[in-house]
Amino acid sequence: MRKLLLHILLGILSLYLIAEFIPGITFTGPIKNFLLAGTVLGILNYLIKPILSFFLFPINLLTFGLGGLVINIGFMFLVLCYFFGSNFQVSGFLPLILATILTSFIYTFLLYSTKEFWHE
Repeated sequence: MRKLLLHILLGILSLYLIAEFIPGITFTGPIKNFLLAGTVLGILNYLIKPILSFFLFPINLLTFGLGGLVINIGFMFLVLCYFFGSNFQVSGFLPLILATILTSFIYTFLLYSTKEFWHE
């Protein structure tokens, strides 16, 4: 349960940093939609990403990790453009890729640096 909470907090943090620092992605809407979008991103990364990574392992192995990047781009597209498209304005594919890379760094560094505290 603590690990799920960490994923949700990292999802909210990454969306905040994306909206603040990546040009081409803006958030317009109520704060509850922002928190809900971060929660959805965290739940996708916690529940769905390990399953997709398992099934796409051969592709990920052949492409030296680009399969994982494609999964992350898909999650970011779902959250920013599909589920919460009325609240986030994404102006092109490059900001989406930059947002995915920033989110990957946040998850990688903060998830594994707090491993002893958060993991059950």
